[in-house]
Amino acid sequence: MNQQHPSATPLMAPDWSKLPKDLLQLISEKLDSELYQLRFRSVCSSWHSSIPKKPLLDLPSNFPFPSNNTSNTNTFPLSKRSILLITPPNQTLHPPWLIKIGPDSRDKTRLWYPLSLDYQLYLQLPQLIDFKEYHIIHLGDEFVIGNFPSDYFSVDFMKKVLVYRTLHSYALLTINVSGKLAIFRSGDEHWTIIMPEELSSPYSDVCLFKGRPIAVDFSGRTVAVGPDLGLDLVAESVGVFGGDKKLLVDSNGELLLVHKYVNSVENCFFNVFAFYEIGDVRFQVFNLDEKEKKWVEVRNLGDRVLFWGEDGVFSASASELGVGNGNCVIFRDDPCPYSNNRLADSVYCLQTDKISPLSDFPGYSKLFWPLPEWVGLH
Repeated sequence: MNQQHPSATPLMAPDWSKLPKDLLQLISEKLDSELYQLRFRSVCSSWHSSIPKKPLLDLPSNFPFPSNNTSNTNTFPLSKRSILLITPPNQTLHPPWLIKIGPDSRDKTRLWYPLSLDYQLYLQLPQLIDFKEYHIIHLGDEFVIGNFPSDYFSVDFMKKVLVYRTLHSYALLTINVSGKLAIFRSGDEHWTIIMPEELSSPYSDVCLFKGRPIAVDFSGRTVAVGPDLGLDLVAESVGVFGGDKKLLVDSNGELLLVHKYVNSVENCFFNVFAFYEIGDVRFQVFNLDEKEKKWVEVRNLGDRVLFWGEDGVFSASASELGVGNGNCVIFRDDPCPYSNNRLADSVYCLQTDKISPLSDFPGYSKLFWPLPEWVGLH
């Protein structure tokens, strides 16, 4: 005998627009990116009206010049740009698009070349972009001070600015003209130069790792800036001096030190025609051993791809980029920032210790150019 079961009552889809306003506010406060806030507010009109548009950090529009000279009244605007990986809607055959987006010195939203500080892409943005139609991966942010490119030469030493939360508000950390760390905290009128307890090499880069502001000098010695402006040792020197620069990057929860070494460059400061051969560039990558407080050289990054730009390094996985292999550094050849002689972008493979033109790797080159048709920009 067959038993008759009562038909199950179909479950009603939840009406997310009815979420309490206080819960929406709590969720929005956990979003650490303007992009995530934008997508959150675009879900429905109820969410849009419940969560006001506001910056994550209430920063002034201008900041003083970071120097010991308190009589210097020059100020510079601060701009934030986001590095995004955008994939086409409902398609897997087309490559994603790697782009940097953010305001210029006139506060107009612009598109920027991801590996350059001041190279603007002159593309017409549509009146409306529905971010729900795209899968967007937020790879990082950059903060720059100055009216680029007009102030490029005058602020070259401080073009990398780290902005981070403090207990009460915010702080800015940069490297001043003397190679020392300079900090500007909420409520300050001037920058404070952080003096090390012992002589050290000039600083090369700053970054945020696990909520702590980290700085590395040209020897590889790495410190964390404490709330009292004390410098706590993170890692000793790598014992590799010279080279072009050492940059830090938080790559999937691991702190990496990337050392770019240029073997032979003519005196480019005085010779605008300086150049070097592509084989003269080398990279070394080190991983932080937090317990031993030392850098350990690595030759295999696995799925990770590093992008060396003018003011910092960001990373992504090969699977996110839609390419077969990682374990490489993509960089813009720029032996001299004062020279018009710039080579094409290149790829350094850690496994083979060789550099090749980016054009030899279509999977990587198409991340930048040509502009994907599905983007809809002109």
